[in-house]
Amino acid sequence: MNEPFKPFSIKSNLGNQEMDIFLSKKQVCKKYGISHMTVESWRKEGLKFYKFGKGKKHMVKYKLKHLEDFMEKHLVV
Repeated sequence: MNEPFKPFSIKSNLGNQEMDIFLSKKQVCKKYGISHMTVESWRKEGLKFYKFGKGKKHMVKYKLKHLEDFMEKHLVV
């Protein structure tokens, strides 16, 4: 059951600005080839995320820009 990679986005009302792209944890894992536990570890290290709702039925989304910023902070040269 391969789910196609379909992030959702929210369009800004500020003209020609970029759209914000949000990914689920499953999509983050697939995009970066990591486990769910790695995403949890990244959150503990400061990866920003959005939580919608309360309790077991809540939804968590990760902004692509925040993921890219987090990766850049951990760049070793």
